[in-house]
Amino acid sequence: MSLKRERGSNKTRGLCKLAIDEDMTIYAIDELKEAITKEINIYERFELNLEKVEEIDSAGIQLLLALRKELMQQEKELKLTSTSSVVSKLIDSYGINDHFIVGDVG
Repeated sequence: MSLKRERGSNKTRGLCKLAIDEDMTIYAIDELKEAITKEINIYERFELNLEKVEEIDSAGIQLLLALRKELMQQEKELKLTSTSSVVSKLIDSYGINDHFIVGDVG
């Protein structure tokens, strides 16, 4: 599976650290969406590491935006701890940089 829980996730603190280490394209989105959905009800804060994503398309961007929207509706947090250059470029080209908090977080 391309979604992995990273060290530092803590149910008591409500923090879930996830990493996607494969492509975020239309071919992988259903699996990613299903895996992320399972985590949403358990945690309050999410840190998503995208540094190993080598390919992303509009379906990947839609997944990120949908995840952000769902978490905002539930008053939960989403931070992108790091992004690969391809993810950063696509987020920038879509002009949605201000939709995400990106960078090192604790």
